[in-house]
Amino acid sequence: MCDLTSIPAEAGSAPARLLDYIRVDAPQPVVLAYGIGVDSTALLLELESRGTPPDLVITGDPGVEKPETYAYQKMIAAWMAARGIPYVTVRYTPRRFKHWPPYFDLLSNVLTNATLPSISLGRHSCSLGPASATVSFARDE
Repeated sequence: MCDLTSIPAEAGSAPARLLDYIRVDAPQPVVLAYGIGVDSTALLLELESRGTPPDLVITGDPGVEKPETYAYQKMIAAWMAARGIPYVTVRYTPRRFKHWPPYFDLLSNVLTNATLPSISLGRHSCSLGPASATVSFARDE
């Protein structure tokens, strides 16, 4: 937001000259939703290389990632810490349960509540194209 203000001339001085001051509010904080994938990693590296690192990096942990993903997460967390970039991982914390047993990760949630991910219903457009080759490779197919 900009605020243009004019300064009136004093009595007996030269003709009034309009002085404009532009007041610019402080920039909004930049928060990066970090999915630990290629795109969000590229964005993180690019922001840091330009000298404008994010004010906060946040990751949601579903609790069922592969061990390699968690190993990479530790490595990139150390990289961010070395550069002073705040990094937070959020996880589901169970409070009250309608169903038993209680669940603490995404897979347990699906099994406990007898729900199916959208891929089982034929809605998996995000895994078409190059991503499907990556998924197949990761599953050793």
